[in-house]
Amino acid sequence: MHQNNWLHNVSYYFKHILIASLALACLITVGSLAGHQINASTVYSYDNNQQVGSNDLINNRHKLYLPHASAAVAMDAQTGQIVYQKNDNQRRLIASTGKLMTLYLAGRKINNTPGAWNQNVAVNNGLRRMSYDGNDGGYHFINGHHYNVGNLMKAGIIASSNNAAIALGQWVGYTNHHFLYMENKQDRLWHLHDHFISASGLENGDLKPWGYGVKGYGNAAGNEISAKDLAVIAYHIIKDEPWFLKYSKINDMHEDGQNLYNYNEFLPDRDYPYLVKGLHVDGLKTGWTPRAGYCFVGTAQMPGHHRIITVVLHDDHQWHDSAKLMRYAYKYSKLLRN
Repeated sequence: MHQNNWLHNVSYYFKHILIASLALACLITVGSLAGHQINASTVYSYDNNQQVGSNDLINNRHKLYLPHASAAVAMDAQTGQIVYQKNDNQRRLIASTGKLMTLYLAGRKINNTPGAWNQNVAVNNGLRRMSYDGNDGGYHFINGHHYNVGNLMKAGIIASSNNAAIALGQWVGYTNHHFLYMENKQDRLWHLHDHFISASGLENGDLKPWGYGVKGYGNAAGNEISAKDLAVIAYHIIKDEPWFLKYSKINDMHEDGQNLYNYNEFLPDRDYPYLVKGLHVDGLKTGWTPRAGYCFVGTAQMPGHHRIITVVLHDDHQWHDSAKLMRYAYKYSKLLRN
């Protein structure tokens, strides 16, 4: 009787040890395969402040070489799926592409304020002087003339006017200081990790002569935003302010006695049609300062494809690299959906 119980116990424990060992082996195998085949990343749905964990298979299986870009991202604008990333979480100076946050917040106020498009915006002497500067201005503020929100939005979107962007920021936040607070608050609401000290994207040293430098920061300080976060801001503009694309795709426009020229070389009738062919670009924002280098946030939608968003930062070959990135995004964002 005791011998039978002993044999039974041995058999019982041996069986469970064997099962546990097999389970552990399976876990180790799966973990090993995941570590070698899947590059785990966090992909955001961006809706209702919700984050969704997902696996990015693209970078491991399909290499794209962008040697000139310091950072780059491609996103499927409908799903939020990141399909390419290079130094995507590095915060960098991003020049006028930082205006996207300013234009987003202005767009939100326009949508929630009846008649806002035609509201006059106060312009001070600092912004008037700035508007005539060849490097920092862009849209002339003539003494005694009134400018409304619509004038400034077009100047900011199409011509990337720095003084127009700052005036819009003051219209949204009532003071420049409070608007900078609003920019950083909105960034946190989207669970991003950036730092804004400018409505225009100019660096602190460029803003000081016009009275818009931020105390406590050196001349080289500026908006510092990662390529991935910049794609998220662009995502929200397209999602929440789709009318924005009506203006971002305009080559040039005569507005209130002034010409607005769009520096996006992917738009039709430009000097580099071989880059435009088949890309269907209709936005979004260019930027350059000596420290930030050439920056571009692009968006496009080919018939039968989801809209895509691409970001290249500090890239002397921004048009060539953005074209490569867009073609790549069209191809592989579609593969991820199949």
